[in-house]
Amino acid sequence: MRTYLQIFGRYALLAACLLPALNASGQPYQIGERTLIYHDSTRNRPVKAEIWYPTTEQDPLQARNTELPFVLPATIRDASFTGRPHPLVLLSHGTGSNRFGLAWLATELARKGYIVAAPDHWGNTFDHKVPEYFVRYWERPLDMQFLLSALLQEDTLAAQIDDTRIAAAGFSYGGYTALALGGVQLDCEEIKRQAKTKAGRQDFKIPEMGDLRGLIAQISCTEASANLTDERIRAVVAIAPALGLGLNRQQQPEALPVLIVSAERDRVTPPERNALRYHRLLPASVLLSLDGKTGHYTFLNQADAALQKEARRYYRDHRTTNRAAVHRKVAAEVLKFLEEHL
Repeated sequence: MRTYLQIFGRYALLAACLLPALNASGQPYQIGERTLIYHDSTRNRPVKAEIWYPTTEQDPLQARNTELPFVLPATIRDASFTGRPHPLVLLSHGTGSNRFGLAWLATELARKGYIVAAPDHWGNTFDHKVPEYFVRYWERPLDMQFLLSALLQEDTLAAQIDDTRIAAAGFSYGGYTALALGGVQLDCEEIKRQAKTKAGRQDFKIPEMGDLRGLIAQISCTEASANLTDERIRAVVAIAPALGLGLNRQQQPEALPVLIVSAERDRVTPPERNALRYHRLLPASVLLSLDGKTGHYTFLNQADAALQKEARRYYRDHRTTNRAAVHRKVAAEVLKFLEEHL
């Protein structure tokens, strides 16, 4: 497998010439933001999504800024589009989060010329918990496929998207989601077997819902789609991906470019059973491993003081970890990866 430095050292200069990261004035774009609501009639569920996108519009008074309890750059609600096509990144949140969970990455990508679309995964968000949808893992890639088709069928949006340059990215459960779109296949029966092991007892007990093993035992594997590949996806970014216990040696994608980000001190999706396992089974993958005290939830947004106090588990890090610095490092590496492969 190639190392991260081997991949990017060779192509960094070329890649910088390919992406419209700057606007006509030579500066990063302003960030537009919109909320879109679709209905998937096949599965009878809403698909609510947020999109962040490059814009040249100005909002000096920040009168149209989206208010969130996070430390984020200003966005311009319903800003105008640039009128030129941009690459698209589909972004999948972690279990029990929502479409804003990785806004730090979405806004940075938008500043550099990407359109980013992030759905709420129905039944698996913090304000809409349906227990069985915490284990129906195949529903999430289907959300992403539906959203992508909806975006490309909407005339105004389709004109802004370069449909030859589409990537999928995600965190935790969303990291698996992005990998599934890239061709990674889980073994449903293996997940059920692993749920009975010591490793399964650790990985399938999560803060957002508790012990999932009983729900996993009830999964009907005849419903679970093994192959959720979307041929429109050209590259994948998986941050602290989950569900590595469901992998086996069955056919996995060999050529699709994949960036896997892991944290050595991740106790929620331990790298040895998750990120590293995906990396070993994906020959074209590259791995960025963060050392120190970086934990699983460091990859969530940086919260304001009130939210840090209210939800310490998710928004307070070890005193030696600078969440903003981790985000800057990861965003820079994600941009390098996408510049090469889109």
